[in-house]
Amino acid sequence: MKKKRIAAAALSAMMSASLLVGCGGTNSMAPTTNSEKATTAGEKLGETAGTTAAAQTENVTPAGEFPIVKEPITLKVAAIDETYVGALGDVDFCKWYEEKTGIHIEWTEIPRDGYKEKLNLMLSTGNLPDVILGMKLSSNDVSSYGEDGTFVMLDDYIDQYSTEFKKMVEEDPSIKEMITSPDGHIYSLPTINDCLHNQYRTRAWINQEWLDAVGMDMPKTTDEFEAVLQAFKDKDPNGNGIADEIPMLGNQLPKNNIVNYLMNAFIYMHGSDIQDPSTLYLYLDDNGKIQFTPDKEAYKEGLAWIHSLIEKGLIDGTSFTQDDTQFKQIIQDESAVKVGVIRADLICSYTGEYSGTPDHRVEQYRVLEPLQGPEGFQYQPSYLYASVGAGNFVITNTCQYPEAAFRWADGWYSEEASFMAWYGQEGKGWIQPPEGSIGLNGEKAMYQRLPVEGAEQTIRITNKFGNNTARMREGEVYLENDLAQKFSTEPILYFATKESLVPYADPSRVVPPLNLTREESSEISNIRTMIDDYVEENQALFCLGTRDVEKEWDAYVKEFSALGLDKMLEIYQTAYDRQYKE
Repeated sequence: MKKKRIAAAALSAMMSASLLVGCGGTNSMAPTTNSEKATTAGEKLGETAGTTAAAQTENVTPAGEFPIVKEPITLKVAAIDETYVGALGDVDFCKWYEEKTGIHIEWTEIPRDGYKEKLNLMLSTGNLPDVILGMKLSSNDVSSYGEDGTFVMLDDYIDQYSTEFKKMVEEDPSIKEMITSPDGHIYSLPTINDCLHNQYRTRAWINQEWLDAVGMDMPKTTDEFEAVLQAFKDKDPNGNGIADEIPMLGNQLPKNNIVNYLMNAFIYMHGSDIQDPSTLYLYLDDNGKIQFTPDKEAYKEGLAWIHSLIEKGLIDGTSFTQDDTQFKQIIQDESAVKVGVIRADLICSYTGEYSGTPDHRVEQYRVLEPLQGPEGFQYQPSYLYASVGAGNFVITNTCQYPEAAFRWADGWYSEEASFMAWYGQEGKGWIQPPEGSIGLNGEKAMYQRLPVEGAEQTIRITNKFGNNTARMREGEVYLENDLAQKFSTEPILYFATKESLVPYADPSRVVPPLNLTREESSEISNIRTMIDDYVEENQALFCLGTRDVEKEWDAYVKEFSALGLDKMLEIYQTAYDRQYKE
């Protein structure tokens, strides 16, 4: 299985949406019952309301040709309202794509806050648009609504009308594998964002100026790391004469969780910053069997070590309780730099960009390589499936023009359309690169990005759909001597990941996205929630010393049986074997 760009399981939880009017003037169409078979593409060709299959086929041009339709049509599309983009109807890409395809879009934009509940309402009432776009429907939801006919089966449309999606699957067949439902059919298309740093999000950042001030090298082992933290505490590395240094700090968000980072010096720890809740705390052993990290003896040893660091004042105990706002306030304290090691996936989100702070604070931090533990264990979690966001395009059973809707999505995968969507028009979002310039990847640059602010955000529409390839992402002009660019988010994360994290990853240990049947999903839902809550709660209790890891470990492990851990692992192993075993 290729690992470069494979599908990510979408976020779990029942997705939601707003009261939207379905196409063709139908205000309500209840989804078919679970006992009915899913609507196939062939059936849909002959059953669309008010338009015969022959007329539809006559109006759609052959695969790969533009415009997509001979006579203009209108599709109703529901999408999330991203305030930084502006109204989708005003976005340059959307205007350009309408002219190119001949398809006018009536956008229904749902505010991000509460969109899941609104989408759920829409699905339950049958007030459906033609297309649901960019809402990251979970694989379970896609399968369930596909099997009951709410979402149109895409298999035949892929065969008859696809050019661009087929190219992607030919390059990486595992994409198709990742989006195929347990019944063997495809009901949704993914968004591709081939982003290296999203595949290695378990990161921490150490202050290089503090290391220089205390005369120590970058730590490589847990012993060296502990010695560095002790020096940060004792030797006034910020130079203000006050004992106000915090050696290491995280917060309560999973992506900034202290345990999920440090535990990888003891055992494979795939925390929830891997973007796939179904594989949280899981890893594959040498025999291809799914294992659970938090009941292993090595996990206990890691908890005991982290507790000792907290007891010594080397990790701030508020790392388990404070929110993101409090975390950022401490890191951005204007009186002095206060934190030696920041546990965060995105450093610029907390220090600010290079030009955003008077002391250019982000310049002081370097990514910390994975630490080697007392038994020689050293591991960097990876999630190579993060490049493919499943569940981002579905056609509903109210759509009169499913062939055209599918071709509209397929065309968005082309490099021309994807580049336009993500980076805007030449002269607005980017310009041709200077002669001889190179990109982040060290190859000839494709473009030089222009600064875009305020109302000009309407030049592009990111994170909705399409194929943002690594070649496009890494093809931006990179000027190493431009410190504002060098210490901006993309270059920092790209080089930190490539040079310091990738060498320590082992993708063979990562459990890929698991597509569960409706019955499996129903059986496992409460078990998974209870186990996750139990792990998270006891991480804090053991690390803070509220619970004694030595005296209470056996009782802690025993509770997993009562919570249903064995059943959860059995279901996951069955799903894994079904999808990935030859």
